[in-house]
Amino acid sequence: MKKIIYHLLLVAILFVPASCSEDDQPNPDVSVVSIEEGEMSEFDKYLEHIFVEPYNLRLVYKWVDIESDMGYQLVPASYKNSVKMANLIKYVCLDAYAEVSPDDFLKKYFPKMITLIGSGAYRNNGTMLLGTAESGLKIALYKVNDLNLGNINTLYAYYFRTIFHEFSHILHQTIDYTTDFDRISGTNYVGEGWNSAWGRNQCYQAGFISNYSSKEPNEDFVELIAHYITNTPASWEAKLVLAEADGAEGRQKLNQKMEIIRTYMKEFWDIDIDALRDAIQSRVNNLQQVDLDNITIE
Repeated sequence: MKKIIYHLLLVAILFVPASCSEDDQPNPDVSVVSIEEGEMSEFDKYLEHIFVEPYNLRLVYKWVDIESDMGYQLVPASYKNSVKMANLIKYVCLDAYAEVSPDDFLKKYFPKMITLIGSGAYRNNGTMLLGTAESGLKIALYKVNDLNLGNINTLYAYYFRTIFHEFSHILHQTIDYTTDFDRISGTNYVGEGWNSAWGRNQCYQAGFISNYSSKEPNEDFVELIAHYITNTPASWEAKLVLAEADGAEGRQKLNQKMEIIRTYMKEFWDIDIDALRDAIQSRVNNLQQVDLDNITIE
């Protein structure tokens, strides 16, 4: 199975696509989760209640060699941060989507496993993995032991944009978007040269929301979704202002792409992407009021 890798090159965050097709989608009525024999902890029971039962999703926090990349020196996620991350994923991601999406949407299309790794995976060339994804069905999140609840931008960059990006790949690989999207940037895609193609703010001015968006249309599409829903209207407008600096056409291109995405999400998935953004932002603004250490089954 092809493994997709997210890594950090200096300050650049790399999101790489999953390979997924409609035929690959599991039957939502057949569980892919098997509970190991032995006594379940209170946290295990809580995960069963908030993830397995409603979404057929398994969160792996205990160290399982086969579920980690053996090519790196890694450490397990701490129990304390695993509890916090479980509640974060439910509150910021799953609950937000559930608020605005049709019934069983998440159970049918959301990735079926999320694995938590305590450390980052460091390479000799200075790169660091932020996450991995396999076939859109399994995501690993790294640096869980460095969880910083006081920095929402870090939460987005290390964890939630990874999840939103990967989930969006599943959607467009199930029902493709119009080729009109591809033509907006046309020959401006730079392929593997994305990391060195742009200076400061130049990707915005070229009509890309991140350097990695300029790799190819599919990455452009999912990066736009992941960034749009993790920016407030004010911070998104600030990016559009940068995109039109010096008479550049970036603002126009970004708006054209977002209109296609907005129509696509509504027409094919019955999701208002602006309502989704509002749901996510509302939860982020309310995080200090949420008990992220809770494992009580209500």
